[in-house]
Amino acid sequence: MPSGSAFADAILSLSADSNDSTCVALFMQLLRESPGLRRWLATAFLEPRTRSRLAQYLSQKARPPRHATHGRHLLAWLAYSGHAFETDIARLARSRAPASAAPYGGLTRGQVAGLIRRCQSGGEGDVALASFLLARAWRQAPADAPPNASLLVMSSLFLQAVFAGDAPSVPLIRHLTKAMEFFHGHPRGSITRAHYGHASWWKLSVLHYMLNHPRPRYHTRDFIKHLDAQKITVDAKDLRRFCKKHRIARDTRPGRPASMKHIAAW
Repeated sequence: MPSGSAFADAILSLSADSNDSTCVALFMQLLRESPGLRRWLATAFLEPRTRSRLAQYLSQKARPPRHATHGRHLLAWLAYSGHAFETDIARLARSRAPASAAPYGGLTRGQVAGLIRRCQSGGEGDVALASFLLARAWRQAPADAPPNASLLVMSSLFLQAVFAGDAPSVPLIRHLTKAMEFFHGHPRGSITRAHYGHASWWKLSVLHYMLNHPRPRYHTRDFIKHLDAQKITVDAKDLRRFCKKHRIARDTRPGRPASMKHIAAW
């Protein structure tokens, strides 16, 4: 069975990605599993060119370009062929920063997840990160609405981990119970600083911001703006110290927007 950190990393990826991308991936899985759904889609909506490309994609005989593997880019690739779309994909690739194995200020997703785990453990005790993140995701979901696609996929990954191998993974279930007990009595919605204390909470907020905004280097002012929106005040010196301690690359080029002059110098 894959390690707990691998499942935690998958759940973090789902959290950082858009729910729309997860919906597309889930829809493609449904098409693979349901011949009736494929026939209905093909006969009711798809023109021959798109039908052919979709069939090749579902049978893994055709692969989209690297920058069109999920979400709306995958749908666009399925719907169009020829030079025009490939040109759009090439333009998209040029507009992005070069691919990096450590796109979060010099850290990998796993390293950021490890930092989240260390901050999180200071608030709720020794609970496996995958179990904690799943409990957190369910607590954030509206009680009176069906779970969205990301939450469904997170839950299926967790259950897959639980039942993998010859025997159920009791530790994951036990950790999920501990995480549920941690949230018990708190209102549904976002985790607040009351769960962790101010020091751990602002660090968690910064790390989650990084996961949602991969960059080769980060401006301190962007962290401050993100924290301000959550009504969290942190001294710029503490942010710089945090980045230095964990080797998070900062953009230290001189100059800043005029609207940010009230913020302390980086």
